[in-house]
Amino acid sequence: MRVTGGEFRGRKIKVPNIDGVRPTPSRVREALFNMMGNIQGQRGLDLFSGSGMMAVEALSRGAEHIISVESDGKVCRYLDKVLLQFELSKHWKIQHGELPQVLGVCQGQTFDFIFADPPYGKGFTEKIFLWLEQQGIKTSLLILEESSQVDVLWVKGWDVETRQYGHTCLHLCRKLKTTASSVLVD
Repeated sequence: MRVTGGEFRGRKIKVPNIDGVRPTPSRVREALFNMMGNIQGQRGLDLFSGSGMMAVEALSRGAEHIISVESDGKVCRYLDKVLLQFELSKHWKIQHGELPQVLGVCQGQTFDFIFADPPYGKGFTEKIFLWLEQQGIKTSLLILEESSQVDVLWVKGWDVETRQYGHTCLHLCRKLKTTASSVLVD
């Protein structure tokens, strides 16, 4: 697969042939980063990292730091090779561990964006909101990739914009701000 934009545009990443690794198609990545706009200097969290394409794409486009979370040890070893190939050790941390437990390393942190591409149709999409809340992890933009065949049950307090690309849906979730005027008073 090729990086679609930024400093590494056109560079190839060999995606490993490992069960469960399903890289986000280039058309979807390009559309997502165009919607996100300028991410120069931003911090991101990449859950269910898999191929690492989203992290490399974000760093290529100017993100300052990305933490990628992946549960498969073989995939993490592959991600370490990609990190070295692109010389990103100052900007990219790969965290091996099972979700949600591994999120403890990010407890209380704020990220400009969080990307999550869980295994399709397994119910993880709905759980991510709770996992982030339990660890006090905050973001202004949570991007969830899911199959277009799955009806997601959305958590209250988030505005969700959905874009479909073939069998893939991107759900851009923005936390609603609570104001005094929105609270009912007796």
